[in-house]
Amino acid sequence: MISPDSAAELRAEKRFDLVAAILIGAIAVLAALLAVIQIGASQAATRADLEAARLASDLSARISASQMATDSSFGAQQTAIVLGLESVARQLAGLENNDATSTAVGAAQQSAYQKLTAALTATSETSGGAPVDLYTAGLLGATTQQLLTELAEQNHQVDVAAAASTHEQRAVLGLSLLALAGVLTGLAAVLREGRGGRISLTAACAMAAFAGAMAAWALI
Repeated sequence: MISPDSAAELRAEKRFDLVAAILIGAIAVLAALLAVIQIGASQAATRADLEAARLASDLSARISASQMATDSSFGAQQTAIVLGLESVARQLAGLENNDATSTAVGAAQQSAYQKLTAALTATSETSGGAPVDLYTAGLLGATTQQLLTELAEQNHQVDVAAAASTHEQRAVLGLSLLALAGVLTGLAAVLREGRGGRISLTAACAMAAFAGAMAAWALI
């Protein structure tokens, strides 16, 4: 015959063991879930950081190349215009003063002006075509709207990386809480049914609940 007190203690031990077993299972499941969340968030943050860095580098290259191309084009056009004006002025002066040398120099300058203008036109018309590759053509012909669109995407990737890093931090915090819950569960298993064991098991349950909240928060 088992005394009533012994039977009550046995039932309490069984309840204690059942709660501890359920808690250990919950800790294992939450640890697996948080690990997956942490790894996924870490990879997402890394991808977004790399994409943001690539876009920043591409933006810098586009701005520099397009500005250089624009400045060079404007400079060449100014040179052509000045050359054309000088050729007209020299030819007029040669005609007015009956100076064959000025007329000949003016005609040569006029020819040079026409060749330079033709070269500039040909260069402008072939930009983006062979032998210029598509990436280089994109750098040279970047428009302000394209730059603004790429800048917006770069800022978006920075935001994505920041959000993923936040999720990763929440998952790491949840894993830390689970580690503490595991330690407390082990301590409760050593202390068994009693005041110390119950306190340890209760604290472990609380830590596991907080870790579950972190897992849910990390998924948001």
